[in-house]
Amino acid sequence: MSQGRLVVACDFGTTAFRALVSEETGGGELAVIAYSEEPAAGYQDGDFVDLRAGSRCIARTLRKLEKAADIDVAGFTYNISGGHLRSVWATGQVQIGPAPRAVTGEDLSRVLAQARSLVIPFDHQILASNPVEYTVDRVGGIVDPRGRIGSQLEVEAHLITGSRSVVRNLEHAIGTAGYEGVGGAVDILAVASALLSDGEKEAGILLVDVGGTATNWALFRHGRIAGNGIVPWGGQHLTTDLAHGLRVSLDRAEQVKRQRGVVLRSLEAEISPEVLFADQTPEISGGLIAAILEPRLEEIFSLVKGNLGDARALIGLGSGIVITGGGARCRGTKQLAEEVFDTAVELRYCPARLRGAERLPEGQWATVAGLSIWAAGVGVEPLGDRTDAAVAGGSVITRLKNWLGRGRGGGSEIAAESR
Repeated sequence: MSQGRLVVACDFGTTAFRALVSEETGGGELAVIAYSEEPAAGYQDGDFVDLRAGSRCIARTLRKLEKAADIDVAGFTYNISGGHLRSVWATGQVQIGPAPRAVTGEDLSRVLAQARSLVIPFDHQILASNPVEYTVDRVGGIVDPRGRIGSQLEVEAHLITGSRSVVRNLEHAIGTAGYEGVGGAVDILAVASALLSDGEKEAGILLVDVGGTATNWALFRHGRIAGNGIVPWGGQHLTTDLAHGLRVSLDRAEQVKRQRGVVLRSLEAEISPEVLFADQTPEISGGLIAAILEPRLEEIFSLVKGNLGDARALIGLGSGIVITGGGARCRGTKQLAEEVFDTAVELRYCPARLRGAERLPEGQWATVAGLSIWAAGVGVEPLGDRTDAAVAGGSVITRLKNWLGRGRGGGSEIAAESR
């Protein structure tokens, strides 16, 4: 094994915790070194509702990872998700100087800091802030104003806030497991780091991640996030609908969904609606599965479309829509999404910037891969500020320095240089 810099990340998912050790290759990519996963425990809607069970699950996941990679881990980066996240628009305005001059990077920092000073609920903190559009002397639509001559600079910024209590609880659960939280990234932004290219974000793209109990989405224009949101429905709701419709257990319904799941009725032979209301247990057929699953997934996509607010939000998305997530793996998902959104849709699961990703087992590894890319800062522009906690403690890579040792016998340290 080479002696490159390693990055450790853990994705707290609804159905599973997934951890990954990856190594920077020097070519703007990360390479998979080892991975582990455990069925999720004590975790619900982005928070640890059972701290003891959740901490034990974290410990099991990381110990398996340490054994697989033959390293000792002290800390890792993690995801922040759940219904507590809020999307907020803010503006900032500063004077460039008494006389017109060229806008500098310092001016951009000052105006963004003013946008971040927006009053938010006392129990929330800003997790990410992204400038969307600048205005210089009332001339708007400017993506990068540096070097432009003017007297007044304004910014419209997109902020993502989250519950301080939830973030602290995540850190507490990690600490109870015997590790340190190096820094947290908003879930959907991590997925975007793994699955979307800079060119796609520049051209405009909508990312939809159908998770276990919720569906997250993020809209990008001109290379920057232009909106995000959460719909409280996901793959587990498809499973529940299937269990009720087929009159089988949740485990059996999940098995049927994975093996025979289809969400578009036009792909199967049509069935009579009376089958769903008959007294006897219905025969499981493709047509029946589609009749049960299509309405739920169509509802999820329709709610995402409605959450965009303005019907024109989908106009001009040069890169269309990318759909991912464990809840989007049924046959017919692409066609159904294209019907709902009325634009080109691509299903994407494998992280492009992670060498060896094809070796990962079936499941949603895009989040933990994106967390690794976000932490390492390789080959991707940052999608937003680090969380307040991460900023206070220094950069993620600086805090990872000397935290990883190869082998159980205190092997050679792995340098993680500060960027």
